[in-house]
Formats: sequence, structure tokens, C-alpha cells
Amino acid sequence: MMNFIKNNLIYLILLILFIYKGLFVNIIANINTILSKNNNIYKNQIDILESENKILKEDLETVTNLKGIYSDSYKLTKVSYRLSYNDNEFYITGDNYKANNLLINENGLVGVIKEIKKGYSLCTTIKGVKNLSIKINDSFGTISEYKDNLFIVKDISNYDDVKLNDEVYTSVIGDINNKIYIGYVYSIEEHEVSKTLYIKSKVDFNNLNFLYVVG
Repeated sequence: MMNFIKNNLIYLILLILFIYKGLFVNIIANINTILSKNNNIYKNQIDILESENKILKEDLETVTNLKGIYSDSYKLTKVSYRLSYNDNEFYITGDNYKANNLLINENGLVGVIKEIKKGYSLCTTIKGVKNLSIKINDSFGTISEYKDNLFIVKDISNYDDVKLNDEVYTSVIGDINNKIYIGYVYSIEEHEVSKTLYIKSKVDFNNLNFLYVVG
């Protein structure tokens, strides 16, 4: 009797498996799909975390580089938004500054704060600053324009001691009175009584990130 029940039970189980095999296959497939989706989700999360970690490392390197060059009294800020319709203007985080404060990075003068907003500030690169006063050795001049990635100075006398590769700084003449590195004399064009200087900045104006506020 027991053997009869056991044999029939086996047949019954086999019959149920045969009838509902499609259901079992679907269940197993769904389980595999769920596990696969979970694996993809975890992989995506890991990729995102790795990307964020890379960005944080790059930010830390930039900040460390800046702090190794400039005074701790300068206020650290970051470019938060670049205006697409104006190549020169951008926003920085924070509003605890003043208009005309200078912005610098490890390569020199970047720009000037134009206007203080609530929680952020509107700025312009020095490419957009008109008549920026400069000093080269003991000579003074004014940047009149920016063209072909060079700043142009036209009011330097032939008697002024200015040579190629001389360093260029902001002067104490005018509204912007902090002595900050701008660049170097890239080329000189001599005229009868004056010469035109072409100044090269080391700042990559298309790649601005962390900055110091000087003022």
C-alpha cells in the first residue's frame, strides 16, 4: 500500500511539474532578472561613487595647491556657474565679499567681483576688465584690450626698461590696487617713441574651479 502511494505521489509530482513547468520557468527567469537588475543597480551606484570620489580627490588637490601658494587670510571660493551667453562672466559661491575684490588661482589674476548677490556673487574675468593698471619692473601701463589670447598694452615708452618674459603685476594705480601676478611679456612691438606689449596670462580661463578672493 505504501509503495503504491509512493509511486503515485511521484507520478503526481511529475505531472504537476509537467503541467506547471512554464510557471516554474517564468519564476526562475524572474528571479534571475531581479538578481541581474539588482547587480546592475549596485554597479551603477559603485560607478557613481567612484566618479564622485575622483572629483573630490581632484578638488582636494586643487585646494591643497592653492593653500600652498597663497595666504590663509584669503577667502576660498568656487566657480558655481558660467554664463553661456557671456564668455567673461561667471558666478562664485558666497556673498561675504565686496565689489572689485580680486579673484586669483595658482596661475595668477583671474578676475574681479562685479556685484554681490544673496548667497553668490557675479564676477568677470580680467579679459572683461577695462583699463586695468599694470606694473612691469619700475614701469606703469594700462591693459587696453584682450585679443588672440593676449593682453595688449600700448602706453609704454621706449625709454621704459621692459624686456621679453618680464613679469607683469597689477599696480596700485586705479580702482584695483592689489599687486597680483597677471602674466609675462610675450612679445614687444616697437614704434617711434612708444612700444606695444603683448602680455600672456598663465590662467586657463576656460577651466576655472577653486579661486581665492583678495580684497
